[in-house]
Amino acid sequence: MDLVARGIALAQAGQWGDALEQFRICAAIAPTNAAVWSNVAFALRTLGRTDEAAEAVAKAVALDPSIADAWNVYGLVEQDRRRFDDARSHFQRAVALNSRFALAWMNLGNSEHALGNIAAAKDAFVKALAIDARLPEVYYNLGLLHQNATGNLEQAIANYRQAVALAPSYALAHHNLGHVLFLTGRFDEAWREHVWRTPGRHPLPPRDAAHVRIVAEQGLGDTLFYLRYAPLLREHGPVLEFAGDARLHPMLARTGLFEVLMGKDAATRDDDVLAGDLALATSPSPLGEGWGGGAVPPPLPLTADPARLAPVKERLRALGAPPYIAIAWRAGTAKTGLHETLSKAAPLDALARALPARDATIVSVQRDPQPGETEALAQVLGRPVHDLSAVNRDLEDMLALMDAVDRYAGVSSTNVHLRASLGRDTHVLVPFPPEWRWMAEGPSPWFPAARVFRQDKSRDWSAAFAALGADLSRLSRASP
Repeated sequence: MDLVARGIALAQAGQWGDALEQFRICAAIAPTNAAVWSNVAFALRTLGRTDEAAEAVAKAVALDPSIADAWNVYGLVEQDRRRFDDARSHFQRAVALNSRFALAWMNLGNSEHALGNIAAAKDAFVKALAIDARLPEVYYNLGLLHQNATGNLEQAIANYRQAVALAPSYALAHHNLGHVLFLTGRFDEAWREHVWRTPGRHPLPPRDAAHVRIVAEQGLGDTLFYLRYAPLLREHGPVLEFAGDARLHPMLARTGLFEVLMGKDAATRDDDVLAGDLALATSPSPLGEGWGGGAVPPPLPLTADPARLAPVKERLRALGAPPYIAIAWRAGTAKTGLHETLSKAAPLDALARALPARDATIVSVQRDPQPGETEALAQVLGRPVHDLSAVNRDLEDMLALMDAVDRYAGVSSTNVHLRASLGRDTHVLVPFPPEWRWMAEGPSPWFPAARVFRQDKSRDWSAAFAALGADLSRLSRASP
């Protein structure tokens, strides 16, 4: 077996470090071989060494610009660097050189999707399927297109189902299928797909377990969200332990549910239950069946520390008269890939115009506001916006603040989960595409006290903010 073939075999076996070593030896022996440099680039990209991959693939296309595979790799590297215009150009070169290159058509579709060119993206996916109708990745990406861009959720479901029919172990397709099923209220089916969140891990504790440890493997808000299932697990008999962020420990201790609270660096055990799998661990069947739309448990009840609540209320009184409206306009993390929707944001000026012009004290609980944002809000509103963003540094203080304010208006965040656990209402701005817990339309069964205001499929917020403004104006005139 020659060195290139050995490198390809190692890559196919998932041994990318060893494959890279073989390809580098080949490049040293034949430094003008463009195909070898393309292989080096692909291995580097797979290992997450994006900048090195870009250098290698640039060398490949400079040596021989007629290799479609090299242009495809170049496009993938530029996608990783979020240079979608360049990626699109490279994929176009690839399909111009080889019009039967199905994966390059699919990758071109992904770049068009990232650039917001939905019709062009769909056309590229259709071309890929015309060449090879058995590529599950194309159906998966079509599902993403309909889920995140067109809002055609039934088509997204159909596409994801086609992907898993072709590749039954396609975990991402199962996972996204679950999210869309949740969005449309088909919870029994959704939980069966939710199992694929952690493929190969059994979510159920031993039936005779005397102690069950719940491990928080996600952020604070998600952990609080899933802990609504902890009381149901406790009803089954076991003593509960919790391993996770220490900032949650005092408030969880006040629930009386947990006998042991430990840090997130605690050694893992095979019988741990991940917080995200709690619903499956407490469902009537191993696959989560039985949690129909009417069976959603309420948020885990929390209480604010009285020693924190009193000074928070005093601070609010010093700022102005009630009612007190807390606001936030951004949450989550910036996108790192093609289509993540982890980042949520609402336009500042529209939020300001929706707030009551009088008869309320406005406080910002926006984490890490950008310079000038709070002042810009106040200028549009025509009255002070009090910056309480520093309260985010202490979760117990924030829990107390969420209990003390009369209203919350903004995007979903950890603070919304805290307020939900306090049983308080929220006015939640939901960007399109909606995150699965906020449903595709109507109220969310996960947040029964929330009023939901949705950005529409065209990314227009006007109707949502008009409704929010009317609601807040009415509520501010009423007694808090």
